[in-house]
Amino acid sequence: MRQRSQWLAFAVSFVIVVITLGLTLLWPQGDLVFSDSDPGRLFSLLGDYQSPQLCRECHSEQFESWSQTTHANALFDPIFRTYLEQAERPGECLACHTTGYDTATGQFVLAGVTCEACHGPYRPQHPEESMTIVRSPEFCGDCHRVTLAEWQTSRHGIAAIRCIDCHEVHTQQAHAAATTNTLCAECHRPDIAEPQHQAHNGAGILCIDCHLDRPDQIPVNGHMLTAHSFTATRDNCGECHVE
Repeated sequence: MRQRSQWLAFAVSFVIVVITLGLTLLWPQGDLVFSDSDPGRLFSLLGDYQSPQLCRECHSEQFESWSQTTHANALFDPIFRTYLEQAERPGECLACHTTGYDTATGQFVLAGVTCEACHGPYRPQHPEESMTIVRSPEFCGDCHRVTLAEWQTSRHGIAAIRCIDCHEVHTQQAHAAATTNTLCAECHRPDIAEPQHQAHNGAGILCIDCHLDRPDQIPVNGHMLTAHSFTATRDNCGECHVE
């Protein structure tokens, strides 16, 4: 009898995990459609979490931006999967690469970093009750630890220039102005006016080409430097000035 109960518990857990993974895999492609259904009832297996599909009903633009990102595919990235298979404590990986990870059971609710990973579980009173995320760098740093450490030692960190001041939260990309030096110029206008910066700018070399350069490297334990100290090094110069 006891053995049958154990097998039943295992079967139920397996079914829930398969359903969750299956639904999450379908969302980015938009293949999953709900019509004339109560999404809250449909996702009752997920507890307080509801899914990106529910958010999509009102926030379609944000959903489409997010669905193509590394956050959306965090659990399925090939490099991550390689490290996950080798990890002695996979829970430390899954805590950041899934949504609703439970340290007590080692299970998660949704695959990938979904809307609710940052905004928190869905609130039934929304939109009357806000689901605004915490806007501090430390919040991002819970998972982006290497980047946070780099930023804290940088002039950006000292000046309290936050992640969201440069990054768009749903696409994860830098604000468009960063690709034209416009964003940098808002604070660094005197620096950009210097002769060496003017010469580089005239050659079509942007601030981020030198100050956010990410040399090819093999991630260590799944982590790698992200150049968020914003320091231009001699190696940066050597890429163009070989002589």
